[in-house]
Formats: sequence, C-alpha cells, structure tokens
Amino acid sequence: MVMNVRFLAPLLLILIGCLPAATLERRDDDRMPYAAAGLTEREAAAHLLGRFTFGPRPGEVDRVVAMGPEAWFEAQLRADAPEDALEARLARLPALALSDSALLRLYPRPVAVRNRAIREGYLTRADLEALPRPALEDTLRAYMDAHGYRPFRELQGQLFAQKLLRARYAENQLVEVLTDFWFNHFNVAFQDGQARPHLLSYERSAIRPHALDRFRTLLGATARHPAMLLYLDNARSSAAEDAMTTLDVHMSRVEASGGPAVRRRIEAARRRAAARQTRTANAPERPAPRRGVNENYARELMELHTLGVDGGYTQADVEEVARAFTGWTVLPPPPEGDAVRARLERRRNAGFIIEGAFLFRPNFHDAGAKEILGEAFPEGGGLDEGERVLDLLAAHPSTARHLARKLAVRFVSDDPPEALVDDLAAVYLDTGGDLRAVVRAIAYSPYFWEPSALRAKVKSPLELSVSALRALDADLDDPRGMLNWLRKMGQPLYAYQAPTGYPDRAEAWINAGTLLNRMNFAMRLASGRIRGVTVDLPALNRRREPASVEAALTTYARLLLPERDVTATVAQLLPPAADPGFARRLDASARRAAPPPEDGAEAPAEAAPNPATLARVVGVILGSPDFQRR
Repeated sequence: MVMNVRFLAPLLLILIGCLPAATLERRDDDRMPYAAAGLTEREAAAHLLGRFTFGPRPGEVDRVVAMGPEAWFEAQLRADAPEDALEARLARLPALALSDSALLRLYPRPVAVRNRAIREGYLTRADLEALPRPALEDTLRAYMDAHGYRPFRELQGQLFAQKLLRARYAENQLVEVLTDFWFNHFNVAFQDGQARPHLLSYERSAIRPHALDRFRTLLGATARHPAMLLYLDNARSSAAEDAMTTLDVHMSRVEASGGPAVRRRIEAARRRAAARQTRTANAPERPAPRRGVNENYARELMELHTLGVDGGYTQADVEEVARAFTGWTVLPPPPEGDAVRARLERRRNAGFIIEGAFLFRPNFHDAGAKEILGEAFPEGGGLDEGERVLDLLAAHPSTARHLARKLAVRFVSDDPPEALVDDLAAVYLDTGGDLRAVVRAIAYSPYFWEPSALRAKVKSPLELSVSALRALDADLDDPRGMLNWLRKMGQPLYAYQAPTGYPDRAEAWINAGTLLNRMNFAMRLASGRIRGVTVDLPALNRRREPASVEAALTTYARLLLPERDVTATVAQLLPPAADPGFARRLDASARRAAPPPEDGAEAPAEAAPNPATLARVVGVILGSPDFQRR
C-alpha cells in the first residue's frame, strides 16, 4: 500500500506583546486571543499542549480547561509543579545525585583507566598489543573494581535514560521542551570523547536551570562549562608565543612595586620557566606543544549562539573574540586534576581562577589590546574580557533577531515572516533578553492561534516517540528499546555531530525511509513489542470495546488526536486498520531496510505475533500524518 503523507506548511506566526518577568501575573484583561481566532477553550488547550509540552496525556485537555489556558501556561512559566512521580523514577539513576567532580571521579573515561593502569604498573604498553581482547578487558575490569570505578557505559545509559524519563513524566513540561531546544542551540556532540563525560552535568547545570532565564545567564553558563570548552576546542586556545599575557602584566606590576628581593624571585622564576621550555623542546619523543589561538569557539559563539551567520561581524571580529577567550580552559579530571587544583589555588593572587572544573589561566590569556564589533578592549585585560564579550553579544540586536527566529520556528512555523521576527526581537531587547518574556509572548500572540498555524509543525523522532508514550499513558521502565527506535528514526540522543544541533524543520525528518520507520515504530509500540514499555490500550477507553474496526478507529482517533475533526483521518486510515496483513507486511519491509538492534533492545521476531485489531487500529493512528503534526 502507498501511504499518502502530506504536511501542511503554515502561513502565519507569532505577534507579540509581553510584560517583563517581574510582572508575569496575568491581568484580568490579559487573555489568550484564541476565541477571536474561532477556537473553543478545549481546542486552545489542545493547541497549547501540542506546542509547549511533549504531547498531551489522557485527560490533560480537561485539566487545562479546568485551570484555564492562561493559568495553566503561567504555571508552566513558573515551573514550580511538584515532580514526585518523575523524581521516583530518576532515583533509580544514582549518577544524577552526584556532583560534577564526583561523576568524573566515579566514571573515568576508558582511555584514562587504561593510562592509569599503565602508570601504576597494572599493565604495560606491550600488554595492550599482546593480550587477547577478553583478557585485556578482564584485567582492566579488575583494576576498576579495585579502585572503585564504575564503567563509563553505565553513565552513558543514565544520561540517555534521564532525558526520556523527564520528557515522558515531567509535570513542568515547558522546561523540558526548552531544555531540548537550548541543548540543540548550544550543541555538544556525544561523539566527542573529551566532552562526553561532561554531558550530563552540562545539561543539568548549564542548560536546564536557565531555560527560562535571561539569555546572558544561559550564554555564560555554557561558555564556562567544560563540555563546551572541550567540544569547540577553546580549552586548548592560548596566546601566541610572542604575545603579552595577563600573567606577564601581573608580574610586571609586582616587579615594579616590589623591592630587590621580589625582583630576584621573579627573575629566578623566569629562568626556571625558560629552562623547562628548553628541556621540553629538546626532548625528541615529546616535542613542545604549539601554543596559539584556536578560533572554533569564537566562530560558533557568533555564528550559532548569538549574532547569527548574517549578524554583521567580520573575520577580524572572530579573531579578536578568540583572543579574548584565550586562557578559558578546564582542569584535568580527578584524580590527576587534584594536584593541579591544589597548586593553582595557591596562585590565585597571580590571576589563576578556578570555579568547579573551569580554569582561567592568565599565562595563556592574550592581554593585548583588541577591537570587537567596533568596541575597544584596552590591553592588560584578563577573565573580564571574555565576560564583556558575552555581555556585548547577548545585548546585540542581531542576537535578538537570531534567537527570535529560532524560537518562532520551534513553536509556530518553519518559515516565520520577517515582521514577526522583528516584533519578537523587540521583546527580547526591551526585557534585557528575558527568555520567559519572549516565550510568554508567543502564547499570547494572535498569530499563534491562527487556524493556519494549528498542527503546522512536524514532530521530530524524539517528539513523536515521547508524544506517543504520553498519549497512550505508557509506562517506560527500561529506555533501551525507545533509544533503539530513536536511532532508527534518525535522532539518536546527544549525537548530532555538527555544532548546529538537530534541525527543527520538517524536511530534515520526512522522507520515504523515515516514514516507514515511524509507522513501524507506531505499530510495535501499540502492540507492546518495544522492550521496557508497557501499554494498556483498553484502559484509554475505560475498557469499553468498540463494536467494529471503524468504531474503534473513530473512538481512538478522538482520544489520541484531541479536539480535532477526525473524519478525514478515519476515512484515510480505515483500509490499513482493517487489513490483518498490514502489520506483517510493514514489519517485513522495515526488517529488510533496518540495521540490527543495539543491546537486544527489541523482542525477537518470533515473539511478536500479528497485532490484534485494537493494536493495529492504534498503531495506524500513531503512524498517521495527523499524529505526526503538533
């Protein structure tokens, strides 16, 4: 059978008008304009749930109507709902309760374990080649057990699990939707081996707490986090060999103000440093590392994080911004980093600054004069130069437009009109980059409620899979099956390698291959054939059995597509829903096209009988074009 899948392109977007965060309480006359757009309160509730959550749960439209759409949305902006059900599930993931340093200490990278074992004589480098792989793994496992280390793969699993559990069970859904949005905006890829151990703390400490904060706060949190510093190579960016550093400036000032004894100590320190450099340079097996400025972070900071590709900056600005961020680096992970931390703590008066794993090295910072976006940065600066750059970029009109466009694309339309982007940018600038105010403006905009904007956005694989779990009120006990399906549908978590993050437009997700995988996912989920997921379809209809396939299709379409006219959908889906062989043919096609599952994530084929009629009905609804729109 040929599946005719068309996705409507919306024409209209958001018009904004908002108050600063300090006055977010709704006034009596401050109503969402859905009635003027011809929508009922129930239709408004369904639209809000489709855009600002990962999808409605059974009965949730009723709950939003009971609160009132405005009151429900203001509660989402406050993000203060109790999360007892979610916390009970997250409690099964012990890594989430550990501090950032404790995570690095308990879950060292495999390469770090190997190197430590060699340094301590547990292994030799010759063993790495001579030992059979199973014997080598057993030796390293014994070393880890003796030192109390946990396998790094365990941390990876908990990182992935918490993402799905939060999306499925969180009551403060807007925070989770925005956490996903901002993670992609400030993307760090799981494939980066150095940044990978920091991903859990990056999302937990730098992204989620600031998803509804001022943008400058969010920007600063990402800029200082080890995940970003390592991913975009700023951790190894330093002043050129012949550049004046902040430490040079400090030593010159101390020398000028001190007596002969101070000057003698400074000169002795310089001789020792020069001798170390000579010894390193003359060691043939370990050549001196080249010092110099790395522009990767500076470029992505301006192009992706703030101003945008057409934001009005030049290559000279990129170079100057990169110089301003020299010396922003990362402490080595424990235990190697413990001695470094202790040594540098004693040198804080020389300008070394340690905050968590973030380290500012004045001996790596280019202290020369700079000019960025037309503003002068006098020589002799230090850590404050990078902070001033972040201030400048966060307040820039180009940043306001860039972020306004991205938020409009996420919540309303793939192609927002320029006039609307201008309005959103004005709200950003008027409120000092208050993200809560900008998001609030979207929900209160007349354009958000236009009929052409309803169901205009296509769900990404993450949105599709989690919205299906929520719509079925499914229990997610083991996330591995769902993670495997996200991989099949093209969105493995945290795995977009480019700094741009996963795209937010329909063409990125919709093609013949992905549509086949989406439909096959829907059929398997409805028939209870995804490992770790439990569904109870009759419970959705209070265990009342419809009289026919068409009646079942109509009943469950209304449940899974709340407040929509399902007449055309039922007519389109009736043939596959009534065809007992549809699921088997779909399954066979998908198996021929799909790579093998990871970690035994699916039940074996022989344990998966042809789904019963109700499962087939629900499966075709979840795989339908209507369900794939939000």
